[in-house]
Amino acid sequence: MKKILLSVLTACLLMTAHAQENDGIVYSNTLFGSFALGAHAYSHNGEGGFGAPSLNLTGGVWLASPLAFQVSFDGIMGANAAGNSATFMFANAEFKWDLNSTFFHVYNRNYLSPIPFYPILGLGAAWLMDMDDSGLDNAFQMMLGLQAPYRIGDYMDAILQYKCYFLPQGFDNSPGDNYLHTFGVGLLFRQSTEPFHRRTERYTRGIGEDWFLGLGIGPNYSCFDLFTNDHLGGTSMIGVSPEIMFGRNFSNFWSVRAELGGFTAHEQYDTLNLCAGAGYRYAFLHADLMLNVSNLIFRGRGVRINVLPYLGAGPVWRFDRPSFDVATDFGLMFRYYLGRRGDLFLDAKYVMVTPSIGGGLGPSGKFYGVGLPSVTVGYIHNFGQNTTRYRIPIYEVR
Repeated sequence: MKKILLSVLTACLLMTAHAQENDGIVYSNTLFGSFALGAHAYSHNGEGGFGAPSLNLTGGVWLASPLAFQVSFDGIMGANAAGNSATFMFANAEFKWDLNSTFFHVYNRNYLSPIPFYPILGLGAAWLMDMDDSGLDNAFQMMLGLQAPYRIGDYMDAILQYKCYFLPQGFDNSPGDNYLHTFGVGLLFRQSTEPFHRRTERYTRGIGEDWFLGLGIGPNYSCFDLFTNDHLGGTSMIGVSPEIMFGRNFSNFWSVRAELGGFTAHEQYDTLNLCAGAGYRYAFLHADLMLNVSNLIFRGRGVRINVLPYLGAGPVWRFDRPSFDVATDFGLMFRYYLGRRGDLFLDAKYVMVTPSIGGGLGPSGKFYGVGLPSVTVGYIHNFGQNTTRYRIPIYEVR
């Protein structure tokens, strides 16, 4: 399913490459790339230390005036929790938010004023290679950061950058809380001479426009190697998955939502006693990047049924034996327009959790085989005029 989703996204990008000047999903001259060098601080089990160097490479695109999507790679030379020389590597998908574009619309030539920085949210994977015994550890992780730009040329900014990586409990054999901080300076290169020229044709307007709030509920299924396991457990592995979401349609094509879901799930099916594994309660807070395929294909006005494939990740907690980790999710949401203020939705989602949350590995022994697919239905309330969500047909305009 993940391969299908990525194929759909790739096809959609190719379909609109020729239309960037008009109403494509990416506006022209909005690409950027950057690099930064600096130091780091590693905190684990209440202990920590500083080191250098750290290296960051980033490439991205502005999806709308206040929102950029970027892919980032970080490499860090330091020491692990045991004190051995080690290399940390991070690969992230990130959202970068221009606060001034959303709240103030105030700029000058060199600074973004009055708040000269971008908050950054990242979700991805971490690898740790121990140089002394060639040990390797890997995990999902999430990141919060800040970037401060200063314009030094027509196509170039100097940047200061800070990132804090939240690593799961148990990473690097550290059962407590684990954080890795990076501090860097570098250069950012823009495709355009105008740093604020970055908007799709039908982008959202105004701070109160195009926000939405949704509530839903439905069943989930605790699976271990969904397509290869002969003992999945049938209906005994069904749980309940309520959810609440909050998000914004940044353009006709791009939406971002934050969603809290979870509640009940099961550990692996007990093949000896022929019953579901131990039940547990969990919560999953994730951010999703959503692409509106309906507006991409049907270029006309008044599209009522919207199909939105999405990909996201975020922190997940299990409460019966408290543990924290990071999970990834992907899925397909169907959103039906009822009126200016309301939509009905159906959301088919697959959440890939780590064995530490799901209760162990499946028969294959693969960490990605532990999952919680779900189907939820619910209602979305929309705020503002919703000009990016549904355009009134021409013949209805008076």
